[in-house]
Parts: sequence; structure tokens; C-alpha cells
Amino acid sequence: MRPAVAASSLVAVAVVAGGAARAAESAQNATILGPLNTLLAEGAAALEAGRFEEGIRLTLEGLQTPSSVRDRAAGHANLCAGYAALKRWDEALDHCNRSIVLDRGNWRAFNNRAAVYVGKGRYDEALADVRTGLELAPQSRTLKESLNVVQQHIRVVRERGRRPPGA
Repeated sequence: MRPAVAASSLVAVAVVAGGAARAAESAQNATILGPLNTLLAEGAAALEAGRFEEGIRLTLEGLQTPSSVRDRAAGHANLCAGYAALKRWDEALDHCNRSIVLDRGNWRAFNNRAAVYVGKGRYDEALADVRTGLELAPQSRTLKESLNVVQQHIRVVRERGRRPPGA
């Protein structure tokens, strides 16, 4: 039995806003797009629309343009989301790690890395990342849903471990 929600459904896109990645989840998950790095903004929009290859291409191009540290961090978080949606786990993990090094305050990067860890079967690390994200954004519905998904995966793995061989 597989958990109902796939790891790639956990990903969250960080949107570039006003020269910085201010994709903070306020009252109702508000997203503000700013004009400074249009390629990063267009890449984020493509990723949010499910056009992953296009979003990855635009974001990679946007990262070639000088940007603020927070914008670069958001771009890498978005690449992580895009690659995770395509189940390209190793590429996704690399970009999540880059994002977190640049900006440890971006909860979306932790959420995305948790999705990658779920995809790779590394559930304890996924759980740790979701918990870190919740410390940064305790009201995030996305992170709360991710926590449920990770816990569901952990339960399934534990159930499999208790079953007799061949059952």
C-alpha cells in the first residue's frame, strides 16, 4: 500500500518579489511578483502553472542575471521544486541545498527538500526539514500538509517492517 500523496506534490514555489524573495505566507498565502528579475518571476509562474521544464529553463536563465541573495535562494528553491516534480531527485536536492545555504529563512526550500527526501525514501530527514520549516512559518498550511504526508509515509514503512516476509 502506497501513501495517497506523492512526494512531488509537497513542493512549494518561492516567488521573486520586489527584488527579494518575499514569498512569505501571510494571511492567505499571498504572492507578490516584482519587476527586478523577470526571468525568475516568469520561471516561478511557469512552475506554479505546472510547466516544469519551462519553469526550470527560465529559472536557470534568471540565475545567470545578477540578483540579490534572497532572489538566488528563491530561484534555487524553485529549481528544487521543478526537479522534484519531475522526480529528478538528485538535481532537486542539489538546488534545495544551495537555496538553504543562501537563505536559511526560506521555509519553502525546507518543504521542497522534505519532498525530495520522501522521494528518496529518507523519511527522518524529510520530517526534520518539515519541522524546521514549521519553526520558520508555523501557520503554513503547506507545511502542515507536508507533515501529514511525511508521517503517513513513515507509518507505511513501519507497517511494512512489522509484516511477516511474503505477507
